[in-house]
Amino acid sequence: DGDSGADEDEYGIGTFVYYRRQPFKMNKLRKWLNESFPKGVIRCKGIVWIDKDNDMSFVLEQAGKQIQMYENGRWFASASRKQLAEFVKQDPSIMKNWDEKVGDRMIKLVFIGQKLDKEAISAELDALLKDI
Repeated sequence: DGDSGADEDEYGIGTFVYYRRQPFKMNKLRKWLNESFPKGVIRCKGIVWIDKDNDMSFVLEQAGKQIQMYENGRWFASASRKQLAEFVKQDPSIMKNWDEKVGDRMIKLVFIGQKLDKEAISAELDALLKDI
């Protein structure tokens, strides 16, 4: 057993986190969501960075056949240096996951499903990050 790469319980229900520091290509993501979303996924939710809007973070939510994506507010990295300094003064935890190149921009999606193939799903998502 254990070939899925996801942590599974006795019923084959597992979870994994997909985490990257580059944006999805919006057209490729939309096509994947509409045509190739993995059947075994019961729930997926997280924050998404899209190439078409470098300043805005998005939430991606999926439950069953319902998939939606909506704006979640601006990335702290899109603020001016002065604004960012003020934000960090109010909440120092902003810097906890800060990347020198991209700031707080990221993709972080949690997948919950049955018999998930973490490597295959991750490879499909990685293909959405690049112009192939």
